[in-house]
Amino acid sequence: MRDLDVLSFGEALVDFFPSETGLPLAEVETFHRQLGGAPANVAVGLARLGARAGLMTLVGPDEFGRFVRAQLAREGVDVAAVGIHRTAKTGVTFVSVASDGARSFLFFRHPSADQMIGEVDVDAAQVARARILHLGSSTLAREPARAATMRALDFARASGAIVSIDPNWRPHLWDDPSEAPPLLRRVLAGVDIVKISDDELGPLAGTADPEAGARAIAALGVALVVVTLGARGCYFHARAGSGFLPGERVAVVDTTGAGDGFVAGLLASLVPSLQAGATAADLDAETLRAACALGNRVGARAATRLGATAGLPFRRQL
Repeated sequence: MRDLDVLSFGEALVDFFPSETGLPLAEVETFHRQLGGAPANVAVGLARLGARAGLMTLVGPDEFGRFVRAQLAREGVDVAAVGIHRTAKTGVTFVSVASDGARSFLFFRHPSADQMIGEVDVDAAQVARARILHLGSSTLAREPARAATMRALDFARASGAIVSIDPNWRPHLWDDPSEAPPLLRRVLAGVDIVKISDDELGPLAGTADPEAGARAIAALGVALVVVTLGARGCYFHARAGSGFLPGERVAVVDTTGAGDGFVAGLLASLVPSLQAGATAADLDAETLRAACALGNRVGARAATRLGATAGLPFRRQL
């Protein structure tokens, strides 16, 4: 029985944000703790929009791990697949936010518990609960998480679930960043929905042009490709059609989590059609435009507050 709309797979961290923007980390006096990690952010965004969302990851046997599990549960995210690693600590990230909302990161993961998730931690029954499995690429950067990610993907295919991925590529996580593009292209060839930012198109699609890049990714067998363009909005390409949608105009405070908010809005909007039995290839142009519009709206709202999840809206706020 599919009692989850989306199971998000991957990292769950603790982010520390400065109390004020525009300062380098060396000059920040006070930090505020928040839940972080792209798949966790997506799960929170989905839950706030009314979707039944879960997360599969590992946290450490420490107080930060307790915080992550408790915060997810408080947000309404199913934590049945959030395990606890025996020794590895929960990952911690310090975020520096410039005055224009751009951010940089200082990671403490050597490796962290989420990077230590292995094949044994991937429960086929948990994956089969979800109509959509959503992945990132951070768990593909090294073993054992790479094998665990591929196992989750295999279980999703076997159960008939739709697979979504946001590459969200972080070159610093890879021992050899040149390994990433060919591996990610192989993974993309086995998924249904790809959300990719325009600055990732070059290494993964061989072009910086959103239309050409989306076509190149679709040629791998992807049913729906959405290229996010920051404040400019997004471009979608599917069998039913393609097109640009303008972004929402907001006062940007912090862009951390804006892409995750977009994914949450996109998938939450598609859930009713998928619940009715549609595949990703069946989605009509009107449904896709509405989904991208909600993605733009949620992503923009995420950028209006400091922190990846602080600005994610609830359904009643939209």
